Amino acid sequence: MRYYLANFSVFILILMTNKAFSNEMTLNELFFDDSRPYHIKILDALPDSAIIQIGPDNAKNTVIEFMDYFCGYCKKIHPELIELAERRDDTRVVFLQHPILSQSSEVIAAMVVAANIQGKGNEFHNALFEISGSLTQEKLNQIISDLEINRNKLMIDIGKDEIKNVVKLSSFVAMGSGARGTPALFINEEFLGGYVPVNQFERFLR
Repeated sequence: MRYYLANFSVFILILMTNKAFSNEMTLNELFFDDSRPYHIKILDALPDSAIIQIGPDNAKNTVIEFMDYFCGYCKKIHPELIELAERRDDTRVVFLQHPILSQSSEVIAAMVVAANIQGKGNEFHNALFEISGSLTQEKLNQIISDLEINRNKLMIDIGKDEIKNVVKLSSFVAMGSGARGTPALFINEEFLGGYVPVNQFERFLR
């Protein structure tokens, strides 16, 4: 088993609750049931709005990155992961929210989830990592305009508990899976904390 409970408080929370949080999966099933691969259970535990994916659902290999849009190493690895998914039709790459660097990280993560509900999540996600230099309000507004995202709906949705809870759940799963920082990667069942060039972990793919 290559994942770890992040800290004692997470362990206590798991023991105290058995509530289903997505697709009727419970916390006990996610962390302690070994009947299915852990990286697959991560995706089953999260709602569709939490998932940014490149590659087919039935891909033989799954690469999961827990990331923060203000993380420099997440920005560095992003084009490598995109290239991997485009080069290998047997591999999907899934990006999941883990906004831990600042309050701004949480706001941007919520915006991506809200954009995903509008069917613009992938485009918004990629555009954020493709920005040259720092992310400013002007650049953010330009992305929203260029992608024809409904700005009014976006601003309303990011204030909803439904959206905030998706981000919190994704980050909770990240912490429970061993992510102490970002990026944190699952290459199928292999967990890697921190930046690792794709050419160094591709050997873990089948």
